[in-house]
This record gives sequence, C-alpha cells and structure tokens, in this order.
Amino acid sequence: MKDRLIRLNLDSWTDRVFLMEEAKKITFELTVKQLMSFDPGEWTESLRKQYVLVIEGFFTLPLPLFSTTYRKAIKNEGGRGINVDCEAEEEREHNREKKNDMLGALLASGDHFSDEQIVDFMLALLIAGYETTSTIMTLAVKFLTETPLALAQLKEEHDQIRAKKSYSEEPLEWTDYKSMTFTQCVVNETLRVANIIGGIFRRAMTDINIKGYTIPKGWRVFASFRAVHLNPDHFKDARTFNPWRWQQSNSEATSPGNVYTPFGGGPRLCPGYELARVVLSVFLHRIVTRYSWFPAEEDKLVFFPTTRTQKR
Repeated sequence: MKDRLIRLNLDSWTDRVFLMEEAKKITFELTVKQLMSFDPGEWTESLRKQYVLVIEGFFTLPLPLFSTTYRKAIKNEGGRGINVDCEAEEEREHNREKKNDMLGALLASGDHFSDEQIVDFMLALLIAGYETTSTIMTLAVKFLTETPLALAQLKEEHDQIRAKKSYSEEPLEWTDYKSMTFTQCVVNETLRVANIIGGIFRRAMTDINIKGYTIPKGWRVFASFRAVHLNPDHFKDARTFNPWRWQQSNSEATSPGNVYTPFGGGPRLCPGYELARVVLSVFLHRIVTRYSWFPAEEDKLVFFPTTRTQKR
C-alpha cells in the first residue's frame, strides 16, 4: 500500500518539484489511507486543504485581528471534523464490513466513543506524523544531495533490489525492506542530524540530583534531543552527515540508547517510529531508482521554531 501510493505520487511529478510540498502530500495520503482506507481523490484533497489551514494556524501568533492565517485557522477549526465526522456517521448507519483501519478499530472498540472524540483522536495522529515524516523525507534527500558518495552507495543498494524483480514496478516486499542495510544507516543519520523533534518536557517525580544541582520534585524539565545528538562527546564530527557511522563495524552504531533518541524512549516511545522508517525507506527506494536530480535553488536548514528548510 505504501509503495503503491508513493509510486502514484511520483508519477505525477514534473521536471521541477518543491520537494517539501510533495512529501507533505505523500505523507497526508498515506496517513488518511491508514486511518480511513481512502485512496487519493477529491475527498482526500478537500480534507487536506482544510487540514493545512488548521496546521498553519499552529505556527501563527494568536492575534485574530492582525493575522489572516490565524483567523482562517480558527474559523476552519470550528468545522474541522465535518468530513471525518460524516464518514464516522456513515460507518454507523450502514454497518459496513469492518475495515482494517483506525476508524474501524475505534468504532468497533466497544468504548462508545463520540464522533467528536474520534475526530480529535484521528486528528492527533495526523498531526503527529504529517510535519515530522514529510520533513525527514525532504531532509534525507537534501543530505544525500550534499553527500554524493552516500547517494551513490544508496542507489547501488536499491538498484540491486530492483534487479531481482521480474518487472520495473513490481512492489516491494517486507524482505526487501529488511535487506536495506545502508538505507537504515541513512535513516538513522538523517534522524540524528535533523532532530525533527528537538526535545520533550518531563516532570520530576522526586528530587533529582545531577552534577551538584537538584531538580525539585514537581518541576518540569526539557530534555533536549538535539543537544545530545549533536554532542561531539557522543558522535565524532557530530554536525557532519555521515551515515557510515551506523555501520556495524563502527562503535557509534552500538551507542547507548540514551544518546540516540529521535523517537523518544521508555513507555512514551513514539508509536509510529517503525512506520516512519518504512515510509522513508520506500520513498528513498523509489526516488533513487527512478530519478536523478539537482537543487534548483540554494536553501539551508533552520531549527527554530521547528526544523525545516528555510525557503520551503
């Protein structure tokens, strides 16, 4: 399913694309398919436009009188559940055959969720993966473009996978994904350098003593992933994109779990961590086996208020 939707999107590409926008479209369509089993179409495109209005409001100062973006987001937020809500109602009224998706699971859970609760839950899942996955897809291509040797090795790995297929567009299998050893090095390094999630807040459940300082019980602490991932004490030349550091022969590949946490850790480990890795791997497979490219304009990476490319 992921491979098919990614191929469909790549088929529509022209000679010049804005990669971040295309990555967001791919991510949105994949997520909607997971949540509600809908293939791309007019309905999903309408839903995407509504969603984009809301998500843009998240990164706008809450000043309705001065910000048209914020005002539009608030107006749309009031009706954000219309499309999803109608679909939930249709599920109930027609008692359709159970689907293997999130909406079907919520409706069949026996917890009697209201439509509003279902909409809020599904929107939370959409928000969690939309910006993060699309950004990591974009930055992986950016880093590979700036590291030709890594791109060449990645392409070689995927050309070998494609050579074993009986026809050019034959779908990938799970065994193909598990054979992408260097791809996983690229994924790991992209996550480490990009730091899509800069850190997390946690509350001290008891007094904690660290290097002579005491964090009192009840205080909130910001654990910075970026500060750890870019610390030269943990990673040599920490600000350099170097996927080979994750090969088994390198000591950094076996770093303690607490110095590599792009998806968090413990009981709050991101539930979508494996899905994100699969999507990025399949995307890289399709793009390196079908295209060669060069940047149409210079851009750079910025980290505030979120990790993104500066221009788009």
